Amino acid sequence: MPEETIDQKLRQMAEHRGFKLVKSRKRKAGIGDFGKFGLTQADGKPLLGMGEDGLTASAEDVEAYLRKGSLSTWKASAESVPARAALSKRRKLQAKSDDDDDDAPVIRPRARNAANQSADARKAVPENRNAHPAKKRKPAERAGKASTGRRSASPKAEPSARAVVEPPPTQVPQLRVRPATSADATALAKLLRQLDHADIAELGIARNLEAVRKAKGGTVVAELGTVVGCCTWAVVPTVQYGLMGRITIILVDEDHRRRGIATALFEAASASLSKAGCTRVEAMSDIEIRNAHGFFRALKFEQTSYRFARAIEVGS
Repeated sequence: MPEETIDQKLRQMAEHRGFKLVKSRKRKAGIGDFGKFGLTQADGKPLLGMGEDGLTASAEDVEAYLRKGSLSTWKASAESVPARAALSKRRKLQAKSDDDDDDAPVIRPRARNAANQSADARKAVPENRNAHPAKKRKPAERAGKASTGRRSASPKAEPSARAVVEPPPTQVPQLRVRPATSADATALAKLLRQLDHADIAELGIARNLEAVRKAKGGTVVAELGTVVGCCTWAVVPTVQYGLMGRITIILVDEDHRRRGIATALFEAASASLSKAGCTRVEAMSDIEIRNAHGFFRALKFEQTSYRFARAIEVGS
């Protein structure tokens, strides 16, 4: 491999880890530390091959050091996922317990009806023994006399308390994952604007959805009232693996992340790829999306290669 290509590869690997590659300035073989390398942290603290008399590490030493460090980082990220999941489960159980305490029934005193209040008022009036006993009237007669407008001797009954009508609880929209259609182009254009390098109009998105479908790929969207995520995949025939599935994009709106939406999208894509005959799936993790690498590692993905991309001209 040409020396310039080796330098470029090591420099990219070092920058990916947040380190800085140092190369010997000697240009003549056999003099000083010609052909040697070193590694430092971003603040200049030496890590590998930084001797007092010059650089001491070979290209193979630097590559082995960087690959070993990357593997340790991936393992630590994967091992930390179950701990976070257990903590989230405990928090949900505690929140449910608090909600149960809040739902304890409140006992309210019953309002006394008007008949009981009128009976109490009549008991308070002293009885006149010299008066002739009043003839008992039927309830219908008492009601008729009251309707004539004459003043009644008993005090007016107080109106009973009005029932409180509570508004119905607000329904929380349920997550729904479904195949995308051309009608989703407007929502997808708004979602894709969160990527700096993606600048595509609604008409172009509609055409690309149809092109993906014709190429035996697919696209699904996640809905929570509105479209909050999308996932697109393709079926790629390869010599070494046969049919292989490739997740070309999986994106969730930044205000709805860490809710399991991306996992639901990936499960839908994985099921479709399995039906298409794929025995292996790979994903392209966008550097601009925060925590994207950690998401794929939590799904047991392993980093097997670097992805390089460049634009080319469309042939006539």
